Amino acid sequence: MKIQKINILTALFIFSAHWLTAQFVTNHNTIFQTNLTIPQVGVTFTDPNFGTPVIRMTNARSQAVSGYFPDYSKRQAWNSDESMIMLRSANGAVHIFNGQNYQYIKTLTDIQGVQDIFWHPTNPLLIYYILDNMFYTLNVQTLQSNLLFTFTNYSYVTTRAEGNMSNDGHYIALCGYDINYNTLDFFVFDVLANTIHSTFAVNGNVTDFDWISISPLGNYVIVDYATDVVAPYNGVEVYDKDFNFLWRKPLGAGHSDYGLDYNGEEVLIMDFYDVDSNFMYINKYLLSNGMTTHLLSVSPDFDLHESCRAMSRIGWVYISTFDFVGRLTDDSLSWLPFEDEIFAVKMDGSGDVQRYAHHHSKRYSLSTPNSDSSVYFAEPHATINKNGTRILFGSNWRLNIAQDTSVDAYIVDLNNMLNAIKRDIPSDNPTFRIYPNPATDKLNVVSDKIYRDAVLKIYDALGKIVSEAAIRNFLTSVPVSALPMGLYLYQISDSDGKILDEGKFLKE
Repeated sequence: MKIQKINILTALFIFSAHWLTAQFVTNHNTIFQTNLTIPQVGVTFTDPNFGTPVIRMTNARSQAVSGYFPDYSKRQAWNSDESMIMLRSANGAVHIFNGQNYQYIKTLTDIQGVQDIFWHPTNPLLIYYILDNMFYTLNVQTLQSNLLFTFTNYSYVTTRAEGNMSNDGHYIALCGYDINYNTLDFFVFDVLANTIHSTFAVNGNVTDFDWISISPLGNYVIVDYATDVVAPYNGVEVYDKDFNFLWRKPLGAGHSDYGLDYNGEEVLIMDFYDVDSNFMYINKYLLSNGMTTHLLSVSPDFDLHESCRAMSRIGWVYISTFDFVGRLTDDSLSWLPFEDEIFAVKMDGSGDVQRYAHHHSKRYSLSTPNSDSSVYFAEPHATINKNGTRILFGSNWRLNIAQDTSVDAYIVDLNNMLNAIKRDIPSDNPTFRIYPNPATDKLNVVSDKIYRDAVLKIYDALGKIVSEAAIRNFLTSVPVSALPMGLYLYQISDSDGKILDEGKFLKE
C-alpha cells in the first residue's frame, strides 16, 4: 500500500496539535465545577471552564415526564442523517426529537419499555427493535412496523440492553432464552441474509451475564459476565463471529464500549478498578488478541461511562464521570481532576485528552446514598454522535435529585471548534489509510479529515473500474465481497480529478 504526501502518524500528530489551536482544554489539572443557575430550554450557554457551547433540550418536570435522557452511552442517539435524536424516560418511553433544532417530534408509544432499539445505518426513518422473540423495523414517520424475523427456537432474545448491531447493520449478536428465562444459546443473526449465522449452545453453563454484542465491523462477539473470576463463562470473553473462542480477562463489573482505534482495529474500552494502586483505569483491549493499553487513570471515587459511537471519527473514546457512593459530598477544596466531567481520551496510550464540560448532575448524595434511594438516570450517560461533533448527556443539575422528573437532556456542540481544526489542517497534505489488506468482505478507508467530493475507484488487473464510492467521512467502508480473489489497484481523487492517494490491495 502506498501512502502519499505524509504518513498517517504525521497527519494524526497535526490533527492532535490543532486541538490546541481550537482551544480545547487538554491538561489533567483539577477544574472545579462552577455553580450555574439551571439554563432555560433552548438557550445556549458557554461552559465557563471549557469554553464549549451547551444547550438544554428538555424540561421534563414542566411536562410531568419521568425524565429525558440518552438511552445509554454505547447506543447511538442520532439517526443516519442526524435529522432526529432518540431519548428515553424512566418509564421506558421512547421519544423522537429534531436532531438540528432539538424540538420534540413524537413519542413512540407502541415500543415503550423495549430494551433493544437501534437506528438503521442508512435509512433515517427506520429503527430496528426486538420484542420478545421477534425482530422488527419501525418507520418513525408513518409508525408502520414490519416483522423481519421470528426466532422460533426461543421465547425471548436480547443483547441485555447494551449490545449493538455492526456499523453496517449486517450482524447482531443475541442471547436466546426459553419461556422461563433460562439461557439456551448465544447466536449471531445475519440481518441482510435474514438467517442465523452461527450459534453457541451454553448447555446450562450460563445462568447470568451482563450483555452480549457483535463488534463494530462484525468480526467478533463480546460477552461480558461482569465478574473477576478466571474461569470459563466469567469476566469478558471474546469470540470470532463463528464462536471460536479467542480470549478472556477477569475485568469485573466495569462499564465499557467497543469501537475503532486510529489503526482501524476493533477494540473494547473498559474501566477497571485496580485494588493494588487504588485507581480506576480506562483501558483499551484489542478484540483480536486481548492486548491491553492503559489510556488514563482517575479517582476510585468515580464511576464512569464510555462512548465510542463516533464511528466516523475514530481513535477517541468519550467519557462521562460521576461521583460514586463513596463520595456523597464535594466542594472546591476537595474537587478532583476529571470529576463530574465529560471529556475524550485518545486511544493510543499517550494520555492525550480533550475536556468539554461539567454535567452538573448528581446521583449519589447524603439524601440519596445508595442505588435504592437514588435515580439511576441521573448518571449522565454521555454519548457522542457519529462524526464526533455533538455530545448528548442527561443531568438533574443537582436539583430535586431524588426525582426522575429532574433529569433533562443537554447537548455539547463541538462543531465550531472542530471546523477550526479542519481549517488548520493543510489541504494539500491529505492522508488516507486502507485496511484490511488483504480484504475479504469490505475495504475501510480512514482519512485525516472530511472531504466533500473525494471518490475511491477500484481497478482490476486489466484497468477496469470494478467499484466506486464517495469518501465523505473519517471512515468509509466499501463492500468488496463480490469481487473475485486477486490483486486490485485503488485511486482516491478529488472533484477536479486530482489524485489524492493510490495503492493496491489483495482480495481474498
